[in-house]
Amino acid sequence: MKHEPDFNRLLQTINHTEPDRLPLAELWIDPEVKAAYYQDDDSEFDCRKEGYNLEKDIQFWHETGYDYLRLSPRYEFFQGWLKDPGTDFQEKTAEFIDSVDYSDIDKSAALLPKGMKVIFAPQGGIYEHAWINIGYEAFMMGLYENPEYIRNICDSLGAALFAMYERVIGADHIGGIWLSDDIAYTESLIMSPDIIRKYLFPWYEKYAALAHKYGKIFFFHSDGNQEPLLDDFVAMGFDAIHPIEPKAWDVIELKKRVKGKLALLGTVDMDYPLARGSKEEIREYVRQRIIDIAPGGGFAIGSSNSIAKYVPVENFKAMLSAVEEFGQYPIKG
Repeated sequence: MKHEPDFNRLLQTINHTEPDRLPLAELWIDPEVKAAYYQDDDSEFDCRKEGYNLEKDIQFWHETGYDYLRLSPRYEFFQGWLKDPGTDFQEKTAEFIDSVDYSDIDKSAALLPKGMKVIFAPQGGIYEHAWINIGYEAFMMGLYENPEYIRNICDSLGAALFAMYERVIGADHIGGIWLSDDIAYTESLIMSPDIIRKYLFPWYEKYAALAHKYGKIFFFHSDGNQEPLLDDFVAMGFDAIHPIEPKAWDVIELKKRVKGKLALLGTVDMDYPLARGSKEEIREYVRQRIIDIAPGGGFAIGSSNSIAKYVPVENFKAMLSAVEEFGQYPIKG
C-alpha cells in the first residue's frame, strides 16, 4: 500500500463525508494469514497470547493499508465462576477486572506510525462471553428459569467490559472501541428484541456514551441480520455497524435506510469470492461494492466477518489491491 495511515479517514467515514480514499475495516485477521503474508511464524501475531510481537503486528497493519491497529488486552476468557449461580458476582467481577493485562495497549502509544491509532476491542461481548462460558442451553434456559442469574452474569461481564474501556479510552493513541457480540444469525436475531434490550443494551449504550465523552468512535460487530434493532443502534449512539453479511442484508437498501445515521463496515463476502474465488473475481466484486456503496462516505470496506485462516493470503492481497485501485475519492463508476 502506498498511503500513510490517517485515522481521520475513519472519522470522516462515520461523519458521512468522503475522505481521500476508502478506508479498510477488519475486526480481526487470523495470525495464520498475517504469518503467511510475511512467510513467518504465526505465534507472534496473536495479541491475545503470550509471545505476541507488537512491533511486527503494527508493521503488518501499516503495510497492508489500515489506518488503525486492532488490539485486545490479555485475560482468561473462560471464567469458571460464571457457572455458579451462588457465586459472589461482585467479588469475582472485581478479581476479573484486576487480572486484565494492558501492557501492549500502553506500549503501542510510542510505536504507532504517525496518523495511526488503536481501536480497542476485547475478546467478545457480553452475550458471547456469557453463553460460551456457561453453555448455550444453560443460558437460554436460564432466561426463563433463573433470570436473576442471567442478569448477574450479564451485569458482571458488562461491568468488566466497561472497566476495560474506561481504563484506556482517555489515551490519545486510542481512536475508539469496537464491541463484538454476535446477537444474530443470517435470517434473524438469536433472541427476542425485548431480551436483548433488557440484558445487553443498557451496557451497550454506556459504552457508546463513554467513547463519545472522550471524542472517540464506537463500532459494533454482530454477524447476521439485526434489522429490528437498527433504530436502537442509532438511538444508543453507535457510529458504525459491522460486518454486513451479504446473505443477511441488502446492503444497497441498508445504506439508503441508515444514510447519515450509521456507517457501514465490511460487505465483502467471506465465503465467495474471498475464500474460494479467484483474484479476478475478488477484484470485480470489490469494484462493484465500491461503486454501489462508497459514494457519499459512510462506508469502510472489508470482509463480511473477518480474515479467517482459510482465506488464502493471495486472496486477501487481491482485496487490498482492488481497494487501492478503485477506492480513491471521488469514486468513478
